[in-house]
Amino acid sequence: MASSGKVDWYANDVLLRIEGATDELLSQLAFYVEGETKVRMNVDTGFMRNAVYAITPLANRRAQAQGEARAVADRPIAPDPDVDAHSAAVHGAAEYTIYQEMLNPALYPALEKAQQVASGIIQEVGRAKL
Repeated sequence: MASSGKVDWYANDVLLRIEGATDELLSQLAFYVEGETKVRMNVDTGFMRNAVYAITPLANRRAQAQGEARAVADRPIAPDPDVDAHSAAVHGAAEYTIYQEMLNPALYPALEKAQQVASGIIQEVGRAKL
């Protein structure tokens, strides 16, 4: 005998939770890339390393990075890049970061490493959010 019942999807609640999980996932991946980049940097001073920061749907670490970088040296910090809503970026704000990246890559290998561990981060965020 079949039991009767009713299922209510509450689609808007489901969509909001998935959207939040997506923003959280992007943020976690960006913070991972930020950390990996800083660890991989081959620099003489901490200015360039400290000037690397994540911009995510949930946070922008620019102010923190600028303070930490300027504690090492008083150099210019490049402006924030434009980042769309529900997107993330990792910014090397020392104006010479691109030249060092070409000689001694840190950001690109960090992105490759993030790609390798992304499934674990996705599972972790999914368990926490859904």
